[in-house]
Amino acid sequence: MRLSLLIILIIALSGCGHYNLENRATKSRGTKLDLSRKKLDEIPEWIFEQTQVRELNLHRNRIKSIPSEIGNLVNLEKLTLSRNDIDSLPPEIGKLKKLRRLSLKANKLIYIPPEIGELENLEELWLNFNQLQKLPDEITELKKLTHIYLDYNNLLELPENIGNLTALVHLTLKQNRLSYLPPSFYTLTQLNFLNVSYAGASFTLDEAFCKMRNVETLYIDQATLSFSPRCIQIRANSNFRFTIYVE
Repeated sequence: MRLSLLIILIIALSGCGHYNLENRATKSRGTKLDLSRKKLDEIPEWIFEQTQVRELNLHRNRIKSIPSEIGNLVNLEKLTLSRNDIDSLPPEIGKLKKLRRLSLKANKLIYIPPEIGELENLEELWLNFNQLQKLPDEITELKKLTHIYLDYNNLLELPENIGNLTALVHLTLKQNRLSYLPPSFYTLTQLNFLNVSYAGASFTLDEAFCKMRNVETLYIDQATLSFSPRCIQIRANSNFRFTIYVE
């Protein structure tokens, strides 16, 4: 009798982890679903049935790939996939039309699909601490994008039409392999924060930077500053609204 009860208890406990996660998802239907730090190797299939979830947090797991079913979550507004082992995204990511914040920080991304440009409501995009060498041109179609984090990658260049990101106010490019910024970059009149510290061994800022009057915070390394337009140091000494941090 005792042995039978013990067997039943073991079986019950072995399935309770999955039950608790799925039960929590049911309770969170239409709002938030937090599955961070659950040691997940993949995204459980039942998540893709939670079509009313607006915020999905899968931070710090062991996820290696994102299945195409991610496109089912059409009401997502915030998706956090930071600190996993993801190396690419499926084209279906473009179906998340309501997405406002996407965090893919600290993964192993080497490729971003062109469908990223279909996220018409995206405001924040975190791609820092990955292995990207290039961004798709379609990323410049994100008209509502205000913040993009690209530091600690292997970027060799930025899309020529980056100036189309007219709402951009915050851009980080620290620790990449850039040598220049496209001419259209210098037309980003709303840009307020820029980090180009160690953006590339031969990286320089163009004289056109002097016309970017809304930039109030600039992070830059000493070597890059030495070859940058003189207006940067002049502005730092004469404009109390402009702060330069030399690293």
